[in-house]
Amino acid sequence: MRRMLALALCAALAASPAAAAGGSSSSSSSQAPATRQERLTSAETYVPMPTLSAGVLQRHATRGTLVVDMGLDIPDADLRRRVQLNGPRLRDALRTALATYASTYYRDRTAPEPPTLTRLMQQAVDRTMGADGARVLLVNIIYQRRQA
Repeated sequence: MRRMLALALCAALAASPAAAAGGSSSSSSSQAPATRQERLTSAETYVPMPTLSAGVLQRHATRGTLVVDMGLDIPDADLRRRVQLNGPRLRDALRTALATYASTYYRDRTAPEPPTLTRLMQQAVDRTMGADGARVLLVNIIYQRRQA
């Protein structure tokens, strides 16, 4: 009886990693989880950017937060490499553009305007990189209103 219990326990322990991974014995264990870029697109020209957020300020008070997911489409390999090397400068320029939009152009309780936001971010990218060729692609815009 003890032997049967021990075998059942060993079998359960051996099966638990496969069950926890969500796969069966036929699934490949060498497959790495998808990166953020792979989840959005398989294009090599797409460079994902981190999620950006900025406070919506009106009448000297914070009304909410704008959150933007975005990336850049850069067909030129040399420019794509320069963008990756200048990541901190580019992220700072994009945060500044989003903050400008959130505090100057956006009005509380209205729908965000993707064309205006894209234009401001595109200008920031072009100015920071010193060249055209990196196209801003917005993935998601969320406005989170502050609770009163």
